Formats: sequence, structure tokens, C-alpha cells
Amino acid sequence: MNLTFTETAISCIDALRGNLPGKLYLYYLTEGCGCENSGIFTLKLATEATTEDIEFSSNLGPILIARWTAVFLEEQLKIDYNAKSNALILKSDSQFYNRNLLLMDANNNYIYTPKNEQ
Repeated sequence: MNLTFTETAISCIDALRGNLPGKLYLYYLTEGCGCENSGIFTLKLATEATTEDIEFSSNLGPILIARWTAVFLEEQLKIDYNAKSNALILKSDSQFYNRNLLLMDANNNYIYTPKNEQ
């Protein structure tokens, strides 16, 4: 699997994360969704990997993902930033996985994007 971050997505993530520690993790959030097959991908900063986690490549270096969640994704992925909606977007050439990809710190706190100044 390979993930490409656009330049605008990289700028957004860098601004949001600041100096927070952790490696980027493509995290499958199932809390409040009912079951493991019903969830949503988000980005998380992970300070430790578990035995369940694997790495895959990206233009920002290795990204963590839980092995069992990788089956939900296509081989080539992209994370982009849409300035109009002020949101990160996880997509492939054939579908959108999340049009409002949030970023969580290592303690599962959400880090929100700054307001759009238009």
C-alpha cells in the first residue's frame, strides 16, 4: 500500500501537529459506530506501535496502520486538503474514504483545523 500526501495536506498537517510527538497512524475509529466493520478512518499520532500494527509507505515516510484495517483500503491512496471545506480528504482514484479526515494526538484528543479566513 502507498499513500501520497499533497503539498497542501502536508502544510495543513504540519501546522496542526506543531511539535506534538508521534508517528502518523492511519487509524480506523470504530468508537460509537456499532461494530468493527462500521468505522471511519482518521489520522492519529502514535507514540508506540502495537504487535497488530504494520507500516506502509508514503511520501512522508512510513505510516502505521492496524493490519486488519488495511483490507478496507485500495493499494494507492491520497490525502489531500480542500481549502473551501477546510478539511483533509482520504481518497483513491475510485472513491472517497473520508472527506473530513480528523487528526488525533497520541492521547485520542482531536486536533481541529484552523478556521478558514475567507
